[in-house]
Order: sequence, then C-alpha cells, then structure tokens
Amino acid sequence: MRVSRLRVAGAAALVLVAVAVRLRAGPLPDGLLDFQNVESTDIVDRHGEALYEARSGDGSRASWLAASSLPSTLVDATIAAEDHRFFRHPGIDPIAAVRAALRNLRYRRVLEGGSTITQQVAKLLLARHAAPGARRTAVTKLREAVIALRLEHRFSKRDILALYLNLAPYGNQLSGAGRASRAYFGHPPSLLTLAQAAFLAALPQRPSAYNPYRDATRARRRQERVIARMRALGTLSAEQAREASDERLALSREPAAFIAPHFVERVLLAAGSDRPRRIQTTLDAELQREVEGIIRVERPSLERHGAHNVAAVVLDNVSGEWLAWEGSGDYADAAHGGAIDGTVVPRQPGSALKPFTYALAFEGGASPATVLPDVASYFPTAQDGVLYSPRNYDGQFRGPMLARRALAGSENVPAVALASRVGVPNLLRFLRAAGFSTFDKSAAYYGLGVTLGDAEVRLDEMVAAYAAFARGGVAIRPTMVRRPAPPLEWPLVSPRTAFWITDILSDADARAYAFGRGGSLEFPFAVAAKTGTSQAYHDNWAVGYTRAVTVGVWVGNFDRRALTGSSGVTGAGPIFHAVMLAAMRHVAGALPPSGDRATVALPAQTARVRVCALSGMAALPWCPTLVDEWLAAGAESPGCAWHRATPRGVVVDWPAEYRAWASTERLLDRAVAAPLRVPPAAAPRAKPPIQRAPVELRVMNPPDGAVYLIDPTLRSEFQRIGLRATSAANSRIEWRVDGSPVGTSEVDGALDWPLAVGRHVVTASDSRGRRADAAIVVK
Repeated sequence: MRVSRLRVAGAAALVLVAVAVRLRAGPLPDGLLDFQNVESTDIVDRHGEALYEARSGDGSRASWLAASSLPSTLVDATIAAEDHRFFRHPGIDPIAAVRAALRNLRYRRVLEGGSTITQQVAKLLLARHAAPGARRTAVTKLREAVIALRLEHRFSKRDILALYLNLAPYGNQLSGAGRASRAYFGHPPSLLTLAQAAFLAALPQRPSAYNPYRDATRARRRQERVIARMRALGTLSAEQAREASDERLALSREPAAFIAPHFVERVLLAAGSDRPRRIQTTLDAELQREVEGIIRVERPSLERHGAHNVAAVVLDNVSGEWLAWEGSGDYADAAHGGAIDGTVVPRQPGSALKPFTYALAFEGGASPATVLPDVASYFPTAQDGVLYSPRNYDGQFRGPMLARRALAGSENVPAVALASRVGVPNLLRFLRAAGFSTFDKSAAYYGLGVTLGDAEVRLDEMVAAYAAFARGGVAIRPTMVRRPAPPLEWPLVSPRTAFWITDILSDADARAYAFGRGGSLEFPFAVAAKTGTSQAYHDNWAVGYTRAVTVGVWVGNFDRRALTGSSGVTGAGPIFHAVMLAAMRHVAGALPPSGDRATVALPAQTARVRVCALSGMAALPWCPTLVDEWLAAGAESPGCAWHRATPRGVVVDWPAEYRAWASTERLLDRAVAAPLRVPPAAAPRAKPPIQRAPVELRVMNPPDGAVYLIDPTLRSEFQRIGLRATSAANSRIEWRVDGSPVGTSEVDGALDWPLAVGRHVVTASDSRGRRADAAIVVK
C-alpha cells in the first residue's frame, strides 16, 4: 500500500513538474514578439526640422529604448511604482496578488491588480494582436500569467523591463518612456532628473487619470507617492527624496508638426510598412513655408478667376532633390479636395509641352533659325476624311517664322508643323525617355495635337524633364529622401540642344510680340520659362529654370471646372515668379546679379551667325532685316534664296506654302526695300517670266470633303476658315454657304467664314458666271 502511495505521489510530482516546465518553458504565441512598426517615424527636412511624426502601428507616438541604455533613475522609479519585488519573483508575485485581492475585497471595488511588470508586458504584447474593443476575461488574465512565466524563462530581467518601458502607455497617445520623456520634458530619458523619472513612472498605471495637461495636481500627487515609495525602498536618500519633491516640473507641449503634408504622404508611401525610426528628406521647410505663403497671398486673385487649387514644386537641378512640394494650396480645404496631391495628378499642360517638340527637332538637324510655317494648314488624322487645322491663340497667321520666335511666342501652328516633321511616334518615344509616364497610348491616339499639350502629364514629371535642359541635356531621377548614392542620370539631348532651348525660353525680346514686356516671366537674371493653358481653360501652367533650380506651378480645379479669363501668364505666372525668387534666395544664398545671363553654359558645338530674319538663311547684302542666330558650328548655311534684288527694289520669291498667306497679306510681288544699285558683275541673272496656264474656277479652301472639328481651346471669334479660290478671270469671287451669300474676295484672296456645326456646301462664283463647290462637315 505504501509503495502504491509513493508511486502515486511520484507520478503526481512528475505531472506537476511537467506542468510547471510546460507553463514556464512552453512556446509563445506566433508573432507575439514581432516588433515591426512599433515605433513612430520622424519625418524631418534636409536641416533636421520636424515635418511630421508618423504614428506606430497601434496609432501611438513611440520610440524604442535599448535594454543596455535604460537610465537607472527611470528603472528605480518604475520598479518602485509598479513592482518592487520585480528582481525576486519568477514572473508572477503571489504575495502581491493576495494583497491586492484582500484590499479589493475589503473596499468592495478594484483598487489594485497585483500584476507584475512581466504580467503587464504580457498584457501589452497580447493587446497588440487583439481585436479592437476585446474584453479582458479571467481566461485572458490566466493566459497573461502563463506568458509572463515564459517571458521570464526566455529573457533577462533587464530585457523584460526594457519591453515594459517601451510598450507602456504614458498618456496623450505616447507609448514608451523614451518618447514620453521627449514629449513632456523635451529631452531623452538619459537626462531625466529624479523628479522627472518619478513623474513618468507614475503615469502608466492610469495614463488618462494622471494626464498632466488635464489635471496637473493629480499627476503631482501620484509622483509624490512614487518618490515616497522609492525612499521607503532605500532607492533614494532622505536628501534626494526632499530635492525630488521640491523640484518644480516644467512640462512642455510639442507642436503638432505637419509641414508639406502631400510630400510627407508620398515619403511614407515609398518607405512602406518597414520604415525606419527617422527619415531625413530633401525638403527645405523654410522654403516650403514661403511657397505656402505666396499661394495665400495670391488666393484672392485665384478665386476671382474661379481657381481653387494650386500645385507648386521646386527641384534642385544639381542633386535632383525636391526642395518644395505643395499639392493643392490648402491641405485642409476639404470642400475643394485639398488632400489631393495635384503634383502627381495628370492634367493637360497646353503649350508648356512645346519645348520638347523643338528639342527633338534640334536633335534632328533643325536650329533656332529654321523657318516654320504659320499659315492655314491641314493635316491628316487617324480618322479617314478628318483633317486637323490648328489655330493660334489669337486667331492670326504670321507666315514664315523662325523657330526662335515661334517657340518664344508659343504659336500653335508652327509647333504642329514641326511635330508633323519629326513624327508623332518619335515625339512620344522622346517624351517617355524624358520621364513622362502618362504617354501610354499609341501615336494614332494622340495625333499631332500632342505637341500642343492635349494629353495629360504630371507636374513633377514636367519639372524633372525641364531640369534636363538646365543640366545641359542630362536627365536626372528626382528624390524625396537624402541619399548617399549618386542619383540616376542619363543623356536626353545634346548640350547644344539644351543651350538652344534655354536661350529661346529666356529670350524676353523674342516673346515680346506675343506676351509683351515686364510680365511674370521676366526676372533681373536669366530664367528660361514657359507657360501653358489647356483646352477650355481648365488648367494653366508655368514652368521654368535657372542653372540652380527648376520651378513648376499648376493652377486649376480638381473637379475640372473651367477657369474664368485666366491663362498660364495670369494664373500660374505670378506664383511662379515669386516662388522662383524665393527658391533662388534659398539655394544660392542671394539672387544672381542683375543682367546675369548664365543659365546654361555655352557649348562648343554652336556658333553665332547673321541670318535673314525672314528665311533663316545666311544673310545677303539685300536682305532687308538681319538677325544673329545660333547654328551648329561648321554648318553650311546657303545664302538667302527668298530675297531678290531688282531695279524696283528687293522682292520676295515666296515658297509655294507661303504664297496664299502672302496674297492675303498683299505681299505678293511687292518690293520690300528701296531699289538697289547692284554692280553689273554682281547683278543676279533675271529669271524668265513664269508662263501660267489658264486656271478654271476652283475652290482651294476648304478642300472638298474636309471635316472640321471645333477647337475648345479657342474663343468663338477665332473658329474661322479662310474661303479661297483661283480663277482665270481677274475678278472678285462671290461666296455662298448653303445658298446664302457670305461675302466676296479677290482672286487668291481670302474671306473669313465662322465655323458652324453641321454639313455645308461652300460655293464660289466669278464674273464669268462659273461656279465651284466644296462640301464640308463641321463637328
């Protein structure tokens, strides 16, 4: 019998040991010690100024203390406040549990829990994985006790204490003593005084009740009890306790920094879930505040034009770092989508995209002296029978134009003609190489209108592409985060092309005929700038650069409401001007000296040549107007073939594509300069008279079967076509549309007719009674 009892007792003892071993050495729940995203992330600008603190995974402000760096004052205060037998119990404290139970029973309410620091760590770890609002039951508390035992088996006491000090709540959405120390006292835990350490140790028990910002007196009484407890435990001497009690705590309030919210959101998105404790960005917080202030000053003017949203960015051309990034003009303006980041929202750039067509043409052999046609033109489209006839902003045609004036004045018709020459497929490949990600469709989809900006692009990509010109033709991939590695760079265009584009865009004289002088694109130093206005006036842009920075501004409405009487010059232009001045002061330290023209270094592959202002060819003695223009170094430039000296003066032999325009402007066979006395040896050989065969009456414009599309970018008074016919009879042409008379014109002259939607028959009649018809469709 006795042997049986011993066996039973032994078996029971073994079972108890097995249970004890299992309780203490068993596995922890999967993922319990996964500390990914337990710290908040400080986003700072390039100089270390706080932009934003991104909360940890549980939504708190937290920072992590290493077990080896726990301050002794904080350790002693925490043990006195929470668990003075911490270093002697195995994870649970039966004495504390019994004492707490008796006290709660005596007062018939829960006054203390008796949990050890290790049990509280278990509770905090489990809470990170529990469902929101989950209740703590008796089973939950039992599980916490088991996990406490297992934590004690795996970790040292100091490691467990570090877990507690990092996970415990300290009120005001602060987790961990490290973050709480910075929030309440403005310095790290290593600098805590005894009084400050006791104050922090008092908070986790009831962080809401002891909130010092809400009830400083209550928090102070709790701190005094912790100090008294430390004195009773012998942690403090009487003198130290008295000094700690007498110390007056000065609590600080951290400002809720949220500078450049759109920028910060993109930085956090790029960082992902496994983000570091601190991210130093490229942003210049001071410049950012200036940009926001500029937009606030311009707000009344913008609202008069019906514009509620503004995006503006500044890029450092040397490093490729974003210095300023404003996405909407007012992040808090929920009524107008203020949280939307307009810098990455694709919108139509209008004429701001034209420089890339010219750059591609310059790469293919054209130059600023290349002559382009600004005449009524018709281009085939991907749709059979539909012709594209571009118009300029003011509805005028200016005939032959040198590329410099055409680009500087932002004329539409020459840009489309140039796009037709380089080819839309080639232009799209070039735009993609420049970094534009939005051109994802075929050339047939975009058509020639792509050069006028009728497709959508992102402001940040537009600015980065312009920066390639400022960098001598080398593109760069911008960054938002300071990086030790060199930036990604690649050649986009030659230094000569970059110089030519820059020289044209910074030439205030060349654009004066279209934009006047003294506007927002002019500076006391060289700035290459371009504006753009989209179809139906929904968006306007201003983009420009110096050698140091590139600035881009977009103005419009996220809901695509049209603006009222606003273009890139009047809407985005003033903001662009002010931001450029601010950016130059911040990057260069001061504005460049007045008259400084060194935007891009002069490359060796270009030479200044005197050319005819009309033909762009090398000037001859009888060319009436001469200009100095850049050409490729060593390029052969033929003498002007347009101007011819005659006894009655200098006349122009107009190329065929300009004859109709010249006739309308009454320039055909007209001397453009006084008679010249040309020495006989140098006199040009007279050309035999041209024998013209009789021409029957024929409608030259519009072509029969043409389809016209109403252009939403132009005002109604500019939606016209020139009716033109040829006839053997030297008489006036009478015009009718759908049988109704609309006016008369001279032979080879033109009569403007306003487009009207529908199918029409255009009829021309001459003095001999002959007539000719052309059927057209206007959509």
